[in-house]
Amino acid sequence: MRRLIWPLIFLLPLLAGLHFFMHQQAWEQRREYRRSLDAGYVLPSRFIRVFALEHKGLLANYLLLKTMNFYGDRVMHQEQLSAQDWQYLVASLDAVTDLDPRFLDPYIFGVSLLAWEAGLVEDANRLLEKGMEHRSDDWQMPFFLGFNHFYFLQDYATGAEYLMQAARLPDSPNFLPNLAARLGYYGQRTDTAILFLRTLLLQTADEGLRASLERRLLALERATLIEEAVTRFQADHGRVPEKAQELIQGGYLDEMPDDPYGGQWVLLPGGRVFSTSRFVLTPPADAPESENSRQE
Repeated sequence: MRRLIWPLIFLLPLLAGLHFFMHQQAWEQRREYRRSLDAGYVLPSRFIRVFALEHKGLLANYLLLKTMNFYGDRVMHQEQLSAQDWQYLVASLDAVTDLDPRFLDPYIFGVSLLAWEAGLVEDANRLLEKGMEHRSDDWQMPFFLGFNHFYFLQDYATGAEYLMQAARLPDSPNFLPNLAARLGYYGQRTDTAILFLRTLLLQTADEGLRASLERRLLALERATLIEEAVTRFQADHGRVPEKAQELIQGGYLDEMPDDPYGGQWVLLPGGRVFSTSRFVLTPPADAPESENSRQE
C-alpha cells in the first residue's frame, strides 16, 4: 500500500498542472473561435414571427442579447466593425423591434450605436420612427429623432419640430421647449450634443456602449472648454488665437486637455475647435484585425 502512495503523491501535482493547462487551452480556443465568428444572417421578420408563435417577447430578448454580445465581443477585443457587421446589427435590431415593437432597449441601443458609432443616421432614424409608431406615449422617441436631425443631418427645423412633439408627451423633461427654441442657432450645437449624450447615458445599461458614449461626452466637454477659452480670448483681444499656446500663456487655460481619442486639438479660423482624431478611436497597432475587415 505504501508503495502506491508515494507515486501518487508525485503524480497528483503533475496531473493537476496538466488539467489546468488543458483547461486554459480549451478556454483560449473557445475565445479564438468566438472572435473569428462572422456576422450571421438574420431571418426576415415575417418568418421569425411565424417561428416564435406566442413567444415573441422571449425571442426578442434572446436576439437582443445575442446582438449586444456580438458588438461587445468586437469592442472588448478592439476590433473594427466591418460594413457587414454593421448591417448585421441593423437587421438584428429590426428583427427584435418587429417581434416586440414596445421593447424599449433595442431602440436605445440602436440610437446609441448606429448614429454615434457607425454614422448610420438614416437607419437609426428609421428605427426610432418605428418606436414612435408603437411607443406613441414615449417622449424619448421624438427626442432622439429630433437630435439626430439637428446634430447629424443639420436639419434644424425638423429637429425642433420633433422636440416640440416630445415636449407635449407625458413625463418629458421641462427643458425641452427651450431646447427646441435653441436648435436654430448653430453655435449651440456642441452644448446641445452634450445635453443629449447625458440623457442617452441615463438610458444606457450596456457597459461597453456606456464607455463609448462617456468617451464621446468627455471629448465634447473638453472641446467646449477650449471653445469657451477662445471666446474669452477673442473678447479681450478682438481676434481668435492663432495657436493654442496663446490660451495657456494668457491664462485662459491652465493646459490643453487631452483628446480622449488620442488626437491633437486644432483651432480653426472662426474660433471653432477641431481634433485630428475626428473623435474616432483608433485601435492599437497590435490589436487583432477581424476576419471581416481583412476581406474588405
